[in-house]
Amino acid sequence: MKIHVLPLVLLVAVGAGCLYAQAPNVATEYRRPTPGNGPNGAPQVTFLAHRLGTDHAEGITTLDMNNDGFDDLLSGAYWYENPGARGGEWKQHQYRTVDVHGEFVSDCGEWTIDVNHDGSPDVVTTGWITNGLWWYENPKTPGVMWKKHFITDSYDTEGGVMADINGDGKPDIALAHYNHSGILWVDFSGPQPRVHHVGGKEQDGHGIGVADVDGDGKPDILTPYGWFRNIDADKDQWEWHGEWQLGDTGFPILGYDVNKDGKIDIIYGQGHSYGLYWLEQTGTPAHREWKRHTIDESFSQSHALKLADIDGDGEPELITGKRYRGHSGNDPGSYDPIVLYYYKIDRKTATFKRTAISVNGTASAGTQIIAEDLDHDGDIDIATAGKLGVHFMENLKVNLVPKATREVQQPIERKWPFPGEGQEVQQQDGPPAN
Repeated sequence: MKIHVLPLVLLVAVGAGCLYAQAPNVATEYRRPTPGNGPNGAPQVTFLAHRLGTDHAEGITTLDMNNDGFDDLLSGAYWYENPGARGGEWKQHQYRTVDVHGEFVSDCGEWTIDVNHDGSPDVVTTGWITNGLWWYENPKTPGVMWKKHFITDSYDTEGGVMADINGDGKPDIALAHYNHSGILWVDFSGPQPRVHHVGGKEQDGHGIGVADVDGDGKPDILTPYGWFRNIDADKDQWEWHGEWQLGDTGFPILGYDVNKDGKIDIIYGQGHSYGLYWLEQTGTPAHREWKRHTIDESFSQSHALKLADIDGDGEPELITGKRYRGHSGNDPGSYDPIVLYYYKIDRKTATFKRTAISVNGTASAGTQIIAEDLDHDGDIDIATAGKLGVHFMENLKVNLVPKATREVQQPIERKWPFPGEGQEVQQQDGPPAN
């Protein structure tokens, strides 16, 4: 092959069915064996989507169901067995039953908590279709269906957030309601779950978050209409600040210092329409003001959001995407392509750079996003659930899965050629050398 040195920083030649990248400063061909940066040298993480099942549940959590050291994925009635560091099939098992209605599973949130303090994690769940916050008791015996226990009434619940609200070092859950029935949070630190109510109906709505807005060291509760300052959560002492109107937000509403000015800003998506935004906290502690900035308005139903460091640089990225058929095809943009994105946040310029995780595939954002090193290879993976099934988005920054396993998982049609399509021939490699 003859190479012509041209005044370009990159040349590409084809040989033996492979692409050869040209080194930027010398006319020497080489093959890059691992993924590199994106355009203009920008760091970029590549994810490989694995569709694990086609159930309609939209909540998802993790728990090591078989005690093999690897967290499994739980969504709806099923758990998906983690194949481990070398990859392979995520086997589906049923461990509970769920309520269904039309195309919905009543499952908009799942959280792993040891509710009865017996040393074995249980699963807490809630949903929009049926009333209640429930917990499913871990039987500690493989193959036994988990028993369902009622915690409290919770109607029209399309999501929640798990956080340490009262500062006792243990997880709590806060829930919001589409019917504006009133915010509640549940303390799981005692012998029985303790239910707390916050504010009135007018402060409740579609979306909730937990973040220290005023920087006093106590987690505050964020709603679509403002925030509750945490005075003493255990004693139900809260101070209301109705400082914004956000609409039907996604879950959770996030608190994060976007512009690195020492003040907590707010990141939120529109759960049932177009738009992803952040609110810049300005003003003074006595008179806060909030300035809205657009992140992305190209897709709808950003119903689940997550901050996680998926590229390993010590700063979190924003993960979100489109929920599929949140209102059975009746939301704006319901028939647009399904997308899952992450956004690199430049805190010097307070800007968000978008990178695709999955576009026009089957992986949606659902109502929750998992970000965890599921295969123990040293990078953060992503998992979501939706009406097109559970998906494991494998982070390929570190790739330890052998080629033989990858080959088995390829979707190429193996029963081919089809009858009458053609005949097998020998490859013709070109004219003989002179």
